[in-house]
Amino acid sequence: MGLIPDLPLARFAVDRGALMRTNKDWLSELWALESTRVLYINKNQVPVTSELSLILVQSHTQPLVDVQSALLLGIDSDHAYLAVMLDEQTDVAPLWVTLRDVGAQLSPLDVGLAITATALATWHQTHTYCPQCGLPTQVSEAGWSRRCSKDCVTHFPRTEPAIIVAVHDADDRILLGRRTNWPENWYSTLAGFVEAGESCEAAVVREVREEVGVEIDIKSLQYLGSQPWPYPASLMLGYSARAITTEFKPAEDEIAQIRWLSREELAMQCESGMLKLPNPAAISWHLIEHWYGQPLNPEWTRG
Repeated sequence: MGLIPDLPLARFAVDRGALMRTNKDWLSELWALESTRVLYINKNQVPVTSELSLILVQSHTQPLVDVQSALLLGIDSDHAYLAVMLDEQTDVAPLWVTLRDVGAQLSPLDVGLAITATALATWHQTHTYCPQCGLPTQVSEAGWSRRCSKDCVTHFPRTEPAIIVAVHDADDRILLGRRTNWPENWYSTLAGFVEAGESCEAAVVREVREEVGVEIDIKSLQYLGSQPWPYPASLMLGYSARAITTEFKPAEDEIAQIRWLSREELAMQCESGMLKLPNPAAISWHLIEHWYGQPLNPEWTRG
């Protein structure tokens, strides 16, 4: 088995424009071009058409914005793409959505632009002060860093690695769990953050043991792919693994219910509404689908 192709939020179609970021006049130069396109973003929401395409505005038709609110998303052979961070939604579109809602339906170009804008905007919203001296920082390098003028230190966005794993047993049943803060019928694969000084593989073994008390064979681990999940700053690393024990000892403060399910049981419970799976934009949906061996019914998602 190889990597899972085309994970929804891992798709991209533009060069991220790293060579342009140190140009202090990047915004004014690109804004004046008729070919430059702008994506507005507000609190993780982006504007889309009723056909679920991003609404990209021609920059030269709009007033030049403050460089502190602008982000360079990327460049291709036809356009430069910028994002503008808003404090409130504009009338550029009646429909504003998050990638949780439509990530699986967007084109590779649109999802690549939206995921980059979401990740950067989320980071800027929560890192406005220098962690060393506490003074306000300024957006720099075309939105890809923040600069502290007092300490002369540049701060960059951080990505937090997290593992997510489809565990199966000797009978090829899949292990799905419901977290304590989820509704009764919501289930997913197990996941958790990689800790300091820990490999991803060690994190898989530890998280499965800590959350449900199941031991897995580390030699069975197979990496299946990754995708960003900027809520707020995760990179989800997907695995499959085989369990060598099947009895549960769930962490009561994290896991409310845990189940082993055959393919037939999964389909039956999803059809009856007893079990709802993650949104198709999430990597968990695709890990389950990879184990299932055929496309999952879109009606099985909790949305």
